[in-house]
Amino acid sequence: MPNKKAQSTSELLMDNAIYLILLVLFLSTMLFFIWDQMNGASLWAEYYSKEISKVINLAKAGDVITLDVQKATAIAKSNDIKSFSEIFVFDNINNELCVKLSIGRKTCYSYFNNVDIIEPEINYGPPNTLTFKIIEK
Repeated sequence: MPNKKAQSTSELLMDNAIYLILLVLFLSTMLFFIWDQMNGASLWAEYYSKEISKVINLAKAGDVITLDVQKATAIAKSNDIKSFSEIFVFDNINNELCVKLSIGRKTCYSYFNNVDIIEPEINYGPPNTLTFKIIEK
């Protein structure tokens, strides 16, 4: 006959190990979330994606748009984004703008104006600005 005390001890250890693994996963997820919120990267990425999409929706073909993106570039730099060309990505096929202010996360927002965005460029110098042209599809 198997030893019931040994069985219950092994079951207890297995249950505790499972709870510890779940606790570590939960805490690591919470720490990642808190770290991301500390410098406001998620909030600012959402802000820039929505506001730039609004500007694109109001633009006409032939417009050249210049926006102050000093805060976005400062946050991206503090989060080790290596190239500023990664911060603002325009997807003309899906009419979408993606803003990436932290590693591994980007916030995308769609615009409804049927135009293409060409020549996006970040100009350095206080303040840093994003310039792009609007053309017809």
